[in-house]
Amino acid sequence: MKMRRNASRTLAMGAMAASLLILGTGPANAATGTLEFSGNGERTLTNPTDGACYKLAKKTGPWESLGYKTITNHTNKKVTWYTADNCKGDGSAVEPGKTSEASPTWWPLVSIRYVKIG
Repeated sequence: MKMRRNASRTLAMGAMAASLLILGTGPANAATGTLEFSGNGERTLTNPTDGACYKLAKKTGPWESLGYKTITNHTNKKVTWYTADNCKGDGSAVEPGKTSEASPTWWPLVSIRYVKIG
C-alpha cells in the first residue's frame, strides 16, 4: 500500500513539474528581429521590447519634428506606427515581413514619429 501511495505521489509530482516547465516559459519580452526605418536618414531597432513605445522623431524646430517615411518589419511581432506623440491616437499596423509608408505625398509633414511593438 505504501509503495502504491509513493508511486502515485511521484507520478503527480512529475506531472506538476512538466506543466510548470511548459507554463513557466511565459511570453517573450522582446520581438525577435529588426525594425528598419528610412527616409530622413536610416535607423534600425534590434529585438525591440514587446509593448514598448519608441520615440523616433528628430526635433527640427520649436513646433515640428521629423520622423521616418517607411518602416520594414523584420520581427516576429506586429508593430504599429504613429504620427502623434507617445503612441496615442490612430496608428497603422505593420505585420511581420511587411513594409509601410507614412505618406508618399505629404512626407515629411506626415511621418513615422513613434512605434509600438506588439
